[in-house]
Amino acid sequence: MAVVNHMFLEANHDENARDAFVLNLKWHINLGLGPGLKKVYEQKAKPAFKKETGRDFKNRHELRKHMLDEDYFQSWASMWRTAQHLMWESAETKIDRQYDELVDKTTVTGKKRGTLKTNPKLEVPRYVAAVDIHEQPGGYGFDAGDGDITAGAFYDAAGGIYGRGQGLAMTDSPATALINFVKARYPDLKPKRILEEGCSVGGSTAAWVDAFPDAEIHAIDVSAGMIRMAHAKMERLGKKVHFSQQNAEHTEFPDNHFDLIVSNIMLHETSGKALPHIMNDCYRILKPGGVVAHMDVPLRNRDLDIYTQWYRDWSTHFNNEPFWGALHDLDIKKPILAAGFKKEEAFDEFIPNTAGNGGVWWAAGGRKV
Repeated sequence: MAVVNHMFLEANHDENARDAFVLNLKWHINLGLGPGLKKVYEQKAKPAFKKETGRDFKNRHELRKHMLDEDYFQSWASMWRTAQHLMWESAETKIDRQYDELVDKTTVTGKKRGTLKTNPKLEVPRYVAAVDIHEQPGGYGFDAGDGDITAGAFYDAAGGIYGRGQGLAMTDSPATALINFVKARYPDLKPKRILEEGCSVGGSTAAWVDAFPDAEIHAIDVSAGMIRMAHAKMERLGKKVHFSQQNAEHTEFPDNHFDLIVSNIMLHETSGKALPHIMNDCYRILKPGGVVAHMDVPLRNRDLDIYTQWYRDWSTHFNNEPFWGALHDLDIKKPILAAGFKKEEAFDEFIPNTAGNGGVWWAAGGRKV
């Protein structure tokens, strides 16, 4: 299948073919070969461990250490990492070939609907700067200045391949799922001012503009390259959004400023120290009666068996997402309640998909009373 490119980055025939190859390789590795890992677990790893210790695995950490020695896992993991590198190489080929034109296309001139405010003095937090999340070259925080959009271009170019390569159902947009959840839970909410945190390249921002057309929309990210790309997209689409380079742990917004604060798949790319600060700041800048709704991947480890915990914990150890496993071990309501939200107003729930056959994401947050 052909890979659809975003509105700025163009791909020629060979680049489309390479993208399609990488996508199908990821499908094969994850959906074709991935299930074989369970057979290795059930038929080899689990019996061998029980014979050696007289008991089953206590947790996914014991299982991970044992599976590292299994030939099948080593082969699968090597292929997975190779496919991930190929994805980024494919993105880099397109970006390098047309970088100057890409900068020109994303430089917004003339009358603007929204605004863009970068902050060269902002210190990108260590949980973003210390690792190249998802192995993205240079990481999210890379910024060469002078309108550089490298970080945004990489994220945009590889995003579609990455998601579909994980076998995710692409019929359900994360933003749409969260919007439906918020509207169903809070039918009386008529937000005048909305903040999206961790907006990256604006993939979900447009959905919030469309869902609440009368609201003033703000979006923040620690990455200058991301919000430059996002701003250019929204201007091209004719959508008014105010972008600023900020850290969600301590934003520059005044107290009691927003009616609705949201994030889409941001929390697992923060840290255990940052998360309470984010919730505290959300509570500070949220108006009384306002709602906070953070959405992320639906992996609450308390709901999963040890094998599934181990299998889904891959990103923690091999995909540069160190907070992935810790977030899904966490009782997310604790930092929410500690920030000031009342127990009866807080939630931690799966979000049903549009097909009605189960949850595809989860949302956590609450209403400020």
